[in-house]
Amino acid sequence: MSGMRYWDLLNLSWRQLKERRLRSILTVLAVAVGVTTIISASAQVEGARVSILENLGKLGPDSIIVTVRGRVPFTDVDVARISSLNGVLKATPVLRMNVRIQGIDNPITLVGISSRDLPDFLGELRLHEGGPYPDLPTPQALIGNKIAIDETGQTRYREGQPILVQLGQRQLVFTVTGVLDTYGAAGIFPPDTSIFIPREYYNHLVRGSGYSVILVKAENMEIVDQVSETIGDVFGGRATITTIKHIAEMVTRITDQINLLLTAIASTSFIAAGLGTLNIMMISVLERVREIGILKALGMRDRGVLLIYVVQGLLIGIFGSLVGFAVGSLVAHLIPSLISGMSQRAGVAGEFPRLAYSPIISPAYLGMASLISILVTLLASAYPAWRASKLKPVEALRYG
Repeated sequence: MSGMRYWDLLNLSWRQLKERRLRSILTVLAVAVGVTTIISASAQVEGARVSILENLGKLGPDSIIVTVRGRVPFTDVDVARISSLNGVLKATPVLRMNVRIQGIDNPITLVGISSRDLPDFLGELRLHEGGPYPDLPTPQALIGNKIAIDETGQTRYREGQPILVQLGQRQLVFTVTGVLDTYGAAGIFPPDTSIFIPREYYNHLVRGSGYSVILVKAENMEIVDQVSETIGDVFGGRATITTIKHIAEMVTRITDQINLLLTAIASTSFIAAGLGTLNIMMISVLERVREIGILKALGMRDRGVLLIYVVQGLLIGIFGSLVGFAVGSLVAHLIPSLISGMSQRAGVAGEFPRLAYSPIISPAYLGMASLISILVTLLASAYPAWRASKLKPVEALRYG
């Protein structure tokens, strides 16, 4: 069959789709729904994954988080023991407890840490205004962005202003030395809803109750696993040892599984698309029995008739993929704004740290969605195409 005849087949397939334009458009849209769902959903998961890994990367792949298991906190002796281990560059003790602030419904994390250790703890120190506190036993604080600024953008606290903190039955007043920039879900504790104060003053408040977390820096990332095993041997069941590398691997595994689940769910919409394609192809064959008979009488072979309807299925799959990609890209970038707006209207915007991310459309999932849509429409058109190719010219002309 010559190249010209293939072009004729394409023109004939396209003409038949155009003749039943509404039916064809609805079938294309059914295919596009599946592609749109896969692209928009996977873009959210991929964007969140990249954002989380970037935040973890700021802490450094050489970081190890040692947290208390049980009620017995770490002491200065424990910090000194970790600092003395081979391969440990630095051990930073961190104190924390939940407090409340008037006008904010959700608990706030009060963190006691030396200001010189803030960059290690936060990954990087970014300030909205002001600066960190001096490392002195004085009531001064560096506050998170969501504490200083409410959901409507109104400022609650500025540099130099006092902030009243409720600790059990006690009321404490701190002077704000600075406000952090927005971090989102970064760091060991959510910085946006945390108050950082000098460790010396924290110890004064709680009278040396001990540390809940120790942030350890290994000398290099190659020995992180070795150092974490050594710390685990030293503390046994007293501590939980977590490496940034392990968290990153776990995040990747979880997001991959979520993506597969969402893809499986979204793929069910292709069943409807396949049935729609099968329906339009069968109707097209029944409506064109006489036309098929004329084509065969003029010399078109079974293979040529079969290709007409296979090409129609291929075109539906291709157009469905293109429409799905366009709509999916738009929806993917609208979803974060919609989620944020719904959270604020529901009154839970400040309940959890917001994960700031930009949707990322993965070429792998785009290719997979397009491949599934084309395969589904090709498979759906196979039986109608076979039926059309097996029509006898005489019977087609007689009963068409």
